[in-house]
Amino acid sequence: MLDLRRIGAYISRLRKDQDWTQLELADQLNVSHQAVSKWERGDSLPDIGTLPQVAGLFGLTVDDILNAGNHADHREHPHMGRIVEEIAGNRPGQVAEMVNAGKLEMEELVEVAPFVKASALHKVTEGIDSSALTLDVIMRLAPFLGRDTLDELIRQVEEDTLGWQSINWHSIQGLAPFISRETLDRLVDQVADGPVDANRIMSLAPFLDRDRIGKLLGEFEADQLNPDLLASLAPFMDQGTLSRMVTGLLNRRR
Repeated sequence: MLDLRRIGAYISRLRKDQDWTQLELADQLNVSHQAVSKWERGDSLPDIGTLPQVAGLFGLTVDDILNAGNHADHREHPHMGRIVEEIAGNRPGQVAEMVNAGKLEMEELVEVAPFVKASALHKVTEGIDSSALTLDVIMRLAPFLGRDTLDELIRQVEEDTLGWQSINWHSIQGLAPFISRETLDRLVDQVADGPVDANRIMSLAPFLDRDRIGKLLGEFEADQLNPDLLASLAPFMDQGTLSRMVTGLLNRRR
């Protein structure tokens, strides 16, 4: 995992070795001195287009910067800089080809993903062989991919029998904030088998419509519900479902 504090400290050391102020470095990179300050504090990283400029300014590679100067022999992911350079040069297809050829690991793409625009990441993933895009990888890329791209990747997993077997409530809960409601409904319908645990419904409630929640609660046993959980679910239920659940809870207490 990229250590922003170590990278920031490394950039700070490189700047000081040149006897430059933050403002002087910022001027050479055409960014604000506040941006440089954030890098050096480890609050952020130079964007994908600026990283090659930072590296070039100090006569280094992007990998040198991302690995905070660690020697190449001690780098866990030695190809992240290449990913950055290809994407910065508008060559996402090259990244996909390297993944497919086994020249870089998906883990390296996942590490770089937070700093890549969704549109560029889409172009990379659409060229990657489906066998490399496991459910685990898709879940980790989910916050950085566009919704349509993510829906398509999940559809590919569904079509793969072995891949589909790995989809469970845990993965659905992780994907829910990022996928379309149509895709979420489909996944929930296929994974749900009989009454669903109330806590699972609660974790998905903000992303499901009221009809879907009512359906999931349709065969729900009242003895599985407590007043606190019912109160948490209430804002997401339709009036009929809420009334039925309240009545069941009151009857249980008599």
